Amino acid sequence: MLLLCLQILSWSYGGVVSLRNLLYDKKIKKRFYYKKPKVISIGNLSLGGTGKTPLTIYLVKLLAKGRVIGVLSRGYKRRSIGFKIINESVSPLTAGDEPYLVYKNFLDHPNVVVAVCENRVKGVAKLMEYRPNVQLILLDDAFQHLSLRPHLNILLTSFHQPFFKDHVLPLGQLREPRKGASRADIILVTKSPLNLSQSELGTIKSSMQKYHRKEVSVFFTHTIYHDPIAIGEVKADKLPVTLLLVTGIADSLPLRIYLEKNGHQVKHLAFRDHHWFSDTDILKIINLFHGLDQPDKAIVTTEKDYIRLLDHSLIKLLFSLPVYYMPIEIGFAEEDKATFETKVIKFLA
Repeated sequence: MLLLCLQILSWSYGGVVSLRNLLYDKKIKKRFYYKKPKVISIGNLSLGGTGKTPLTIYLVKLLAKGRVIGVLSRGYKRRSIGFKIINESVSPLTAGDEPYLVYKNFLDHPNVVVAVCENRVKGVAKLMEYRPNVQLILLDDAFQHLSLRPHLNILLTSFHQPFFKDHVLPLGQLREPRKGASRADIILVTKSPLNLSQSELGTIKSSMQKYHRKEVSVFFTHTIYHDPIAIGEVKADKLPVTLLLVTGIADSLPLRIYLEKNGHQVKHLAFRDHHWFSDTDILKIINLFHGLDQPDKAIVTTEKDYIRLLDHSLIKLLFSLPVYYMPIEIGFAEEDKATFETKVIKFLA
């Protein structure tokens, strides 16, 4: 009975979204298009956890040389409204964790501007007012924002939960029906295992291609984990074996698997995606840490979670312990990297 109810709700929700998309397709609802600056949209069909922020950072590093670049995000779950330029006077709480993380990565780059706005059309206009010489704008998490037509649409889907195996909310995790993938110019299958066979690659590409009328470029990416960075007062040359992993992201399983494969014994405290930590949460983390049996132990979190911890009133209490975050980066097979970068740059010509 529950499954049937979920299916009915899923069909109803999918129908409403499909109707909305059709109104844009038939030009009944207006779409804004800017010849300049160029606009790249980065997004997914699912609720999250596909790695949009690492891709955004990757693209800024790739394209910022010789260009003024704006990054525009909604600033999901930020405690502010309207258009804001992210700068030293803005906190992660008022900017949103993901925009602030992008800003933090390009603090010393004067040609990179990070902003937030719920309305992407208004946000682009405001960004152009702020920096009239902006040449490229990256729209973070904007695949469903059809009121603004980008020059390039990049769709991300995770290897372990690809959109073609998923269902529309609330039966699954999709924000819109699978056919929405037809808007993508490029699809990245993120968090993929290394050394996939040609047969496996071909099967996945074929499953995605049936949602497109023309050939779509599909690339497989993996997550690169860098050495942990100590953010607590206690620092060591390497991570202890015993770890308390604290996460508030959509998909934390790959990080846990990575740590366990590298010989760590992991106790995992998982919060909801974009979770803002309370005093109770911080005290719970500290108590769980002290409750671990081994004397040689540490707390590990993600860089995005670290951003959300920065402004906390109890941060000094937490950082008196051995605490680390794991920087990550999106990685391509060497031949795919060159092809992907060439394709992106070609769209900007």
